Amino acid sequence: MAKSNSKRAFKSTSDTTTTKAAKTSKPPAPYSTAPPVLLSFLETLDPKHVYIIHIDDHPTALKKRVFVVPVLMNIVIAGLLLWRAYVALPYYVALVMNTLGYDTIFQVDLNSTGWTTLMDIAMGRAFMFFIDFTLMKFVLPWPWEFFAGSPGNPIAWRQRVGFQDEEIVVRRSRRWDQTLLSDWLAEDSDGTVYKERILPAIDKKWVKAKTSYLMIDKSWDLDFGGMVTAHHLAEVGKASLSDFQKTVIAHSEEHGWLTWPVWKLDEGSEEEARKKIVVFKDKLTVMGKENLFFSWIELIQFETSQPGGFTKERQAKTMEKAKELFETQGVNFDKFWEEVGGYQGLPGMQQSSDNQSTT
Repeated sequence: MAKSNSKRAFKSTSDTTTTKAAKTSKPPAPYSTAPPVLLSFLETLDPKHVYIIHIDDHPTALKKRVFVVPVLMNIVIAGLLLWRAYVALPYYVALVMNTLGYDTIFQVDLNSTGWTTLMDIAMGRAFMFFIDFTLMKFVLPWPWEFFAGSPGNPIAWRQRVGFQDEEIVVRRSRRWDQTLLSDWLAEDSDGTVYKERILPAIDKKWVKAKTSYLMIDKSWDLDFGGMVTAHHLAEVGKASLSDFQKTVIAHSEEHGWLTWPVWKLDEGSEEEARKKIVVFKDKLTVMGKENLFFSWIELIQFETSQPGGFTKERQAKTMEKAKELFETQGVNFDKFWEEVGGYQGLPGMQQSSDNQSTT
């Protein structure tokens, strides 16, 4: 009896140690356990997907203009499909009736009809079947998902949320998440998942440049049901808009729902950029070249506002123009930036510097 009790005690101690070890293991950086305020929202998400949430603060006028395009497009598509159904349905009904032995205009006398004519009839009907099947299989889902998709769709989202100055955006990973390895969360930021899927989708400039509906691409879709749920929780006071700042959300079998609050990185980069600009201006002021600072500001504002965006080519040209601007004022460009700690993080200079280093 004593031996049996000692075995049970040993087993209990072992189980307790295992449980403690599991509980004390930390989520892989930069993730942390999801905050309690988001749990009601997270319960409605699919653990198989990766999510990105953020606040869309673009003007409501822009959101309306962007949304009216898919609305009109899907109305036109739905109208064409209804017209095709109106035209083709009597034809298919007649074919079915003919198959059942009833006389219809599509009945063919096999005895008096030549093989060439029969082949033409067969090929014509086969082509019609193919076209209608294609429409049903690949085109019909577009307006169907747009107007009546479940558990959420764009129309239900706009009917429920409307157009607001600040809107919660929930993006959901597409089929690429089906190939994720179980340990992908522990990948370095240079890993394929982060480099090709996540980092481009959370890029500060990219997010600021696009309203929610323009973010749909080959890697990410909008979770319309999730956005309706998020707004509902904010309306009833179970959460606030600030709880949905830019964050990457993923589920781990070991740790449950995890979050990566990317918005903190954005705030840090903005503060760093502000400090760097102050150092930049103060250094030029001490050198008696304060006018050079304002000339640089004008150059950056002009180049970044040009049509076509601030492309890599334009970034490289801007860097060359900035260097010429400094040299004409008698300031050694490279030495100056070395003294102030580099130009990384400054508006219009970060990507340019990266471009220079890779060439």
